[in-house]
Amino acid sequence: MDVCKGNKRKYYRFRADRFYGGIATADCMGCNMDCAFCWSYRTRIHPERFGDFYTPEEVAERLVKIAHAHDFRAVRISGNEPTLCKDHLVDVIRAVELSDPTLLFVLETNGIKLGEDEKYVDELLKCHNLHVRLSFKTGTPENFTQITNRPREWFELQIKAAENLYNKNVSFHPAIVKDYADAYLVQRLSDISPEIVNRIEYESLRIYSHIRKRMRERGLVSAQNSVEF
Repeated sequence: MDVCKGNKRKYYRFRADRFYGGIATADCMGCNMDCAFCWSYRTRIHPERFGDFYTPEEVAERLVKIAHAHDFRAVRISGNEPTLCKDHLVDVIRAVELSDPTLLFVLETNGIKLGEDEKYVDELLKCHNLHVRLSFKTGTPENFTQITNRPREWFELQIKAAENLYNKNVSFHPAIVKDYADAYLVQRLSDISPEIVNRIEYESLRIYSHIRKRMRERGLVSAQNSVEF
């Protein structure tokens, strides 16, 4: 099932969340990776069972309403991979900015699409209320496939995304799952610019029972005391 229909995208919930000091969140459906420790994988593998399609204006309206109701200063699309529906995403960000220019839009992404298409980053550059959180699930290409169930070469697309964002001067920071962080990734990011290394967020995991099962199936061992970031 396609999660993009024209300029609409499928979402399964809208909510207030505690991250970033409080943030309005739209949980989308559909992802181009299959990470072993994904907490929302059920909505990715069974999109027909959840949610509805929304226009960019409908999504922005709900996000702004939640933000104002809770006195939040940020909004985001989360749950799966926001960049899959390019025009929809850009229009949501712009609609939020038009509604309330003081709200920050946090784009949480694995960066694959931004590494594939430099012009995508050019479109994001036009959004003045944007900050990108570039999420790395592992610090080396060697276990990228084991963790994400995707080709090893995609690791380089994430590095390319960081390069594109930096070169285009888009506000961003890398987030690395600390259980699988490695000096190799830090060095690759430093090769783009040492400045990026100072921005790194190390993300901890909360290993729920269904996630632990998926990790065991892939031969991954998690830290016993991991907690949610």
